[in-house]
Amino acid sequence: MRITKHRQKILDALERWFSIHQLGPTLEELCLELEMQPRQKATLQKWLQTMRGIDVEWDDHSARSLRLLQSELEIPSLQISVTDTLRYLATGVVQWEKLELEKRNQLPEALRIGMSRMYLTSLLRGEQASENLPQFFNWAETSITSWKPAQEIKYLSLDVSVIEDGVVSDFAREWQVSGNDVVAQVQESVLKDVLEYCRGNQLNDAYRAFRLLIIPKPTLHYSEYRQQLRLPELRPLRELLSRLEIYVDMDKLAESNVYHLCPRCKYVQRQRPDGTYSCHNPWCERLCAIKKLQPLPPIPKEKVADWKAVTPGVHLYGTLPGIWEIQLKEELTKLGLRVTLWPFIDEFDLLVEFPRKVRWAIDLKDWASVDAERLQKVQYRRDATETFVVFPDEREDSLRIRVVREQLEPKLEGYAYAYLAKSLLKPKQF
Repeated sequence: MRITKHRQKILDALERWFSIHQLGPTLEELCLELEMQPRQKATLQKWLQTMRGIDVEWDDHSARSLRLLQSELEIPSLQISVTDTLRYLATGVVQWEKLELEKRNQLPEALRIGMSRMYLTSLLRGEQASENLPQFFNWAETSITSWKPAQEIKYLSLDVSVIEDGVVSDFAREWQVSGNDVVAQVQESVLKDVLEYCRGNQLNDAYRAFRLLIIPKPTLHYSEYRQQLRLPELRPLRELLSRLEIYVDMDKLAESNVYHLCPRCKYVQRQRPDGTYSCHNPWCERLCAIKKLQPLPPIPKEKVADWKAVTPGVHLYGTLPGIWEIQLKEELTKLGLRVTLWPFIDEFDLLVEFPRKVRWAIDLKDWASVDAERLQKVQYRRDATETFVVFPDEREDSLRIRVVREQLEPKLEGYAYAYLAKSLLKPKQF
């Protein structure tokens, strides 16, 4: 049977699909992968018929049964970020070095996670990896690139190792993450990766498009996810985003018969012992009650495989604070002001421009506590008329900004001013 000339293009599209998704695509979704119009489904179906039994197969009466006729090792169903794996390993080795000698047989959580991910990545690729602690430390003294998946990371020196001359290397110390929740901190680090990449390549629009994806759309259907990645603004980041763990299959975040999303932040809710659902973020719970936000339609278990969600760390450090930033931007825009989100690739949160060349630089903070030391870390913008640190009004009960501002402002030497959002919106401020 003649094989269509589009064979390789279809195979490449299916390999991309199965590298991040377990079930097969529908014809509509495969059209999107191939950048074809939905009306071309019939043409695509004819092409697939010429490949049936040779490259692909499916069950005529079963949805999403399209599959590739290749070994499972050639098309791993699970993609694991190599960059994140190295961060876990670096953090774990630094933590292990700090342990007392008699406790070094107890693996830090970060090292355990890193070794497991390293082994699973190699297993999926049919390669060898360290299976125990002695083997791992033997590898740790060799070049990181001796682990083949690490060769995917650009600009990684062949001389770099995790351990050098019997001590933790500078590389490991630079790549470690800090914080009580190592998983969340590693997940947050991908936001820094995107930021540094965009700054290094001057991708202002791409960075803004990325933030505007993960903030209002922390969960979305896979077809929409693919459509978002095809936006011209995100095109410069497609390769980078494919290597980072930002969106994962939603069913990996929780096991449930039905999945509920928070009406405010649109993220997967957790199930309480009594069977009810609540957002992971307590502020969302309060605001949903205050604003009487209506529940969103639930996602049945049989359909959740078609949904993607950002990791909990990206949700915590990227989505939640971004909601306030977008909200303030919208309120200021209603007043007729020109507002730019994350100007100069996120050097601060909002640039507000008034007539007569008056410019405000605003850093919006969603802190649980306020002190002079934290405020002094906010950089004063000499290219702006004023520099403000702004807090959501909903935080006033716990932060008492009006009182704290009077106490701390003299210590700030004019470099930053703490305001509530509504204080900025008063007409007399203009």
